[in-house]
Amino acid sequence: MPWVELPHTADAGLEIKASDAESLITESAKALYSFIFGEFLETSKSQSGEEYVVELDCIDLLELFVSWLNELLFIYEVKGKIFLPENVEIDLQGVKLLARGTLQDAPRPVRAVKAVTYGGAEIKSEPIWKFRVYLDL
Repeated sequence: MPWVELPHTADAGLEIKASDAESLITESAKALYSFIFGEFLETSKSQSGEEYVVELDCIDLLELFVSWLNELLFIYEVKGKIFLPENVEIDLQGVKLLARGTLQDAPRPVRAVKAVTYGGAEIKSEPIWKFRVYLDL
């Protein structure tokens, strides 16, 4: 499994690993959804759903990854849907993300997440891509 849940006294932590930045974005979505819904959700080759695009323009990579998960949380909270990315493009120099995919009905949640936080968050690209983040419950 490319991600593990990290113990924390007040919040929940996730550590996600992947071979490249685009895969890390997809794995991060899987980790967040698995945490909230208590089950693995396939985030590629999804069933038919409403086409949707997420675009982010950030200052640095840490902001990009935290903003990505907060955007997924926002979509879930506002639309009652989950965004399943099918095509992810990251401009590492300009720190931009373009994700195309579909909106699907969300399964029943088993945990509530208020926000994805910067406290304790970190991103590394060597020797593999790794993103550590904490969720405010």
